[in-house]
Amino acid sequence: MTEPERSGATDDVELVRPARPALVELAAAILIVGGTLQLFSGIATLPSVPPGAEPFAGLALALDAASIGSGLLARTGRAWLISLNVAAILGFLDLLGSGGSPLLLMLGVAEVAVVALLLARKPWFDAMSRWRADQTARARLSP
Repeated sequence: MTEPERSGATDDVELVRPARPALVELAAAILIVGGTLQLFSGIATLPSVPPGAEPFAGLALALDAASIGSGLLARTGRAWLISLNVAAILGFLDLLGSGGSPLLLMLGVAEVAVVALLLARKPWFDAMSRWRADQTARARLSP
Protein backbone atom coordinates (compact mmCIF):
# COMPACT_ATOMS: atom_id res chain seq x y z
CA MET A 1 0.00 0.00 0.00
CA THR A 2 1.85 3.06 -1.21
CA GLU A 3 -0.91 5.64 -1.10
CA PRO A 4 -2.75 6.59 2.07
CA GLU A 5 -6.25 5.20 2.38
CA ARG A 6 -9.09 7.66 2.71
CA SER A 7 -11.03 7.21 5.91
CA GLY A 8 -14.41 8.12 4.47
CA ALA A 9 -14.94 11.07 6.81
CA THR A 10 -17.81 13.28 5.70
CA ASP A 11 -17.02 16.63 7.34
CA ASP A 12 -14.69 19.35 6.05
CA VAL A 13 -11.51 17.73 7.43
CA GLU A 14 -10.74 14.48 5.66
CA LEU A 15 -8.58 12.16 7.74
CA VAL A 16 -5.82 10.19 6.07
CA ARG A 17 -4.52 6.89 7.31
CA PRO A 18 -0.70 6.88 7.55
CA ALA A 19 0.84 4.82 4.74
CA ARG A 20 2.47 1.60 5.88
CA PRO A 21 6.26 1.74 5.45
CA ALA A 22 7.89 -1.01 3.42
CA LEU A 23 10.19 -1.82 6.34
CA VAL A 24 7.17 -2.60 8.53
CA GLU A 25 5.91 -4.93 5.79
CA LEU A 26 9.33 -6.61 5.74
CA ALA A 27 9.44 -6.98 9.53
CA ALA A 28 5.92 -8.42 9.61
CA ALA A 29 6.73 -10.82 6.77
CA ILE A 30 9.83 -12.07 8.58
CA LEU A 31 7.84 -12.72 11.75
CA ILE A 32 4.96 -14.41 9.92
CA VAL A 33 7.04 -16.56 7.57
CA GLY A 34 9.63 -17.45 10.21
CA GLY A 35 6.93 -18.38 12.70
CA THR A 36 5.10 -20.47 10.11
CA LEU A 37 8.27 -22.33 9.09
CA GLN A 38 9.15 -23.12 12.67
CA LEU A 39 5.57 -24.03 13.59
CA PHE A 40 5.28 -26.59 10.80
CA SER A 41 8.78 -27.88 11.53
CA GLY A 42 7.89 -28.24 15.21
CA ILE A 43 4.63 -30.03 14.43
CA ALA A 44 6.48 -32.42 12.12
CA THR A 45 8.99 -33.31 14.83
CA LEU A 46 6.43 -33.79 17.64
CA PRO A 47 6.37 -37.60 17.34
CA SER A 48 10.13 -37.75 17.94
CA VAL A 49 10.18 -35.53 21.04
CA PRO A 50 12.00 -37.37 23.84
CA PRO A 51 9.96 -38.23 26.94
CA GLY A 52 9.96 -35.36 29.42
CA ALA A 53 10.61 -32.73 26.77
CA GLU A 54 6.95 -32.29 25.80
CA PRO A 55 6.52 -29.03 27.76
CA PHE A 56 9.48 -27.50 25.92
CA ALA A 57 8.08 -28.59 22.56
CA GLY A 58 4.74 -27.05 23.52
CA LEU A 59 6.46 -23.81 24.53
CA ALA A 60 8.32 -23.72 21.22
CA LEU A 61 5.04 -24.13 19.32
CA ALA A 62 3.45 -21.37 21.40
CA LEU A 63 6.36 -19.03 20.61
CA ASP A 64 6.01 -19.81 16.92
CA ALA A 65 2.30 -18.99 17.08
CA ALA A 66 3.18 -15.77 18.96
CA SER A 67 5.57 -14.88 16.14
CA ILE A 68 2.80 -15.24 13.57
CA GLY A 69 0.34 -13.27 15.69
CA SER A 70 2.76 -10.46 16.47
CA GLY A 71 3.68 -10.19 12.79
CA LEU A 72 0.01 -9.77 11.90
CA LEU A 73 -0.42 -7.17 14.65
CA ALA A 74 2.68 -5.26 13.56
CA ARG A 75 1.40 -5.20 9.98
CA THR A 76 -1.77 -3.45 11.15
CA GLY A 77 0.16 -0.94 13.25
CA ARG A 78 -0.77 -2.44 16.60
CA ALA A 79 1.14 -3.92 19.54
CA TRP A 80 4.52 -2.43 18.69
CA LEU A 81 6.04 -3.32 22.05
CA ILE A 82 4.71 -6.89 21.97
CA SER A 83 6.06 -7.46 18.45
CA LEU A 84 9.40 -5.96 19.43
CA ASN A 85 9.72 -8.22 22.49
CA VAL A 86 8.59 -11.36 20.64
CA ALA A 87 11.16 -10.70 17.89
CA ALA A 88 13.91 -10.08 20.45
CA ILE A 89 13.11 -13.25 22.41
CA LEU A 90 12.88 -15.40 19.27
CA GLY A 91 16.09 -13.95 17.85
CA PHE A 92 17.91 -14.64 21.10
CA LEU A 93 16.59 -18.21 21.34
CA ASP A 94 17.21 -19.01 17.68
CA LEU A 95 20.77 -17.69 17.79
CA LEU A 96 21.51 -19.60 21.00
CA GLY A 97 19.91 -22.80 19.79
CA SER A 98 21.18 -22.74 16.21
CA GLY A 99 23.87 -25.32 16.93
CA GLY A 100 25.21 -25.03 13.39
CA SER A 101 21.78 -25.13 11.76
CA PRO A 102 21.85 -22.61 8.90
CA LEU A 103 18.05 -22.17 9.03
CA LEU A 104 17.99 -21.30 12.73
CA LEU A 105 20.99 -19.04 12.36
CA MET A 106 19.34 -17.21 9.45
CA LEU A 107 16.04 -16.90 11.33
CA GLY A 108 17.84 -15.60 14.42
CA VAL A 109 19.65 -12.93 12.43
CA ALA A 110 16.42 -12.01 10.62
CA GLU A 111 14.54 -11.67 13.92
CA VAL A 112 17.27 -9.43 15.32
CA ALA A 113 16.88 -7.35 12.14
CA VAL A 114 13.12 -7.17 12.87
CA VAL A 115 13.94 -5.59 16.23
CA ALA A 116 15.98 -2.90 14.46
CA LEU A 117 13.27 -2.36 11.83
CA LEU A 118 10.53 -1.99 14.43
CA LEU A 119 12.63 0.44 16.45
CA ALA A 120 13.30 2.49 13.32
CA ARG A 121 9.60 2.69 12.43
CA LYS A 122 8.22 3.50 15.90
CA PRO A 123 6.90 6.91 14.71
CA TRP A 124 4.59 5.14 12.24
CA PHE A 125 3.14 2.99 15.01
CA ASP A 126 2.56 6.17 17.05
CA ALA A 127 0.87 7.84 14.07
CA MET A 128 -1.36 4.79 13.58
CA SER A 129 -2.32 4.89 17.24
CA ARG A 130 -3.29 8.57 16.95
CA TRP A 131 -5.23 7.87 13.74
CA ARG A 132 -7.18 5.01 15.37
CA ALA A 133 -7.93 7.16 18.42
CA ASP A 134 -9.20 9.93 16.16
CA GLN A 135 -11.33 7.43 14.22
CA THR A 136 -12.82 6.14 17.46
CA ALA A 137 -13.55 9.67 18.69
CA ARG A 138 -15.23 10.57 15.38
CA ALA A 139 -17.30 7.38 15.47
CA ARG A 140 -18.56 8.29 18.94
CA LEU A 141 -19.53 11.79 17.82
CA SER A 142 -21.31 10.81 14.63
CA PRO A 143 -25.00 9.85 14.84
